[in-house]
Amino acid sequence: MKIAPILAASLLVGLVACASSNSSEPDQDKGLEGDGVGAADTAPDTNPDGIPYPTDNIGTVERKGTKSGNRIANFKFLGYPDANQTGGLQPISLAQYFDPTGTKYKIIHLQAAGVWCGVCQAETRVVAPMKAELEAKGVVWLVSLAEGATPGVPSKESDLKRWISNFNSPYTHWLDPGNANLGPFYDRTALPWNADIDATTMEILTAGTGGVTSKDGILQKIDEALDLAAKSKLRNPQ
Repeated sequence: MKIAPILAASLLVGLVACASSNSSEPDQDKGLEGDGVGAADTAPDTNPDGIPYPTDNIGTVERKGTKSGNRIANFKFLGYPDANQTGGLQPISLAQYFDPTGTKYKIIHLQAAGVWCGVCQAETRVVAPMKAELEAKGVVWLVSLAEGATPGVPSKESDLKRWISNFNSPYTHWLDPGNANLGPFYDRTALPWNADIDATTMEILTAGTGGVTSKDGILQKIDEALDLAAKSKLRNPQ
């Protein structure tokens, strides 16, 4: 079941240019159930401390009032950790950000974008300089590039490189061509999609289409997510 789209404010933002596709690019993970194909499947199913990713209550539903949300699946992608392109595309999984103690990560923010999407561009311009401020709050911002310069056209490695360069974006970026993994969460025509995940439980706290295009607005949303995480029944079972 897809999350209903939320209409974002219209912004007069130019489209980012899209380079032609490269037939030598590695296969992209198609595994909505987490078992993937191609190089992305080598991404881990445990966190950096060797703790297995949770497998119960997996789904696409976010927190509703006091009712816990589903846990997001351990999706796997090919991308650039911390925007570092030196070693080429690397396998990345959500398990790498699972932090039951909240020592490093408290919130995982997912931003799904398309090169063609003006609101995606505006949101990225605002958040690109905010990495240190977000990290101080225990927030890791992850960018999922789903489509290229034309709506409906799957993203390519060349699109991802151009996106990082155009916005000088320091975050981990990955490819989700044609919304293959995260597509069940949103209407692709209403990109961007943003979600906040409790890193200690992988519960989906908030999710919806539309973007926040001011620094104050982004920080307010993050603070609201941190408050929701602190009240998690999955984190604090009763």
